[in-house]
Amino acid sequence: MGNTSLKIAIVDDNTDYLFTMKTFLSRNGYEVVTAPDGEKGMDLIREEKPDIIMLDVMMETTFSGFEVCRQVRNDAALKKIPIIGITGMADEIGVEFNKRDDAEYFSPDAFFDKPVDKEALLKAIRDLLA
Repeated sequence: MGNTSLKIAIVDDNTDYLFTMKTFLSRNGYEVVTAPDGEKGMDLIREEKPDIIMLDVMMETTFSGFEVCRQVRNDAALKKIPIIGITGMADEIGVEFNKRDDAEYFSPDAFFDKPVDKEALLKAIRDLLA
């Protein structure tokens, strides 16, 4: 079980995914806050100062996960918050994330393709928060 004092922010434009992950993580003892797009996500992150951020890479909004990650990494008050990047890019457009080649514009601490292996996600959260 997680620790209810630990807060996870999930930023994703898929409302079904937000609901599913919020329910799953809440049942595992985490406090979860969500935002449906990158702009609201940045507002949420600045306001809530979560312990970890789960961030959809490609949202169908003008403010993508790439931009949220860049802003978090460039903000002195936020840059130490671990980011877990999550995407369906491999399924949708056949492009896979490569941490070494893609770090210049997207630098998460961990990365998962959708559908996310929930047990592996819980382990990554525990490891990043340790």
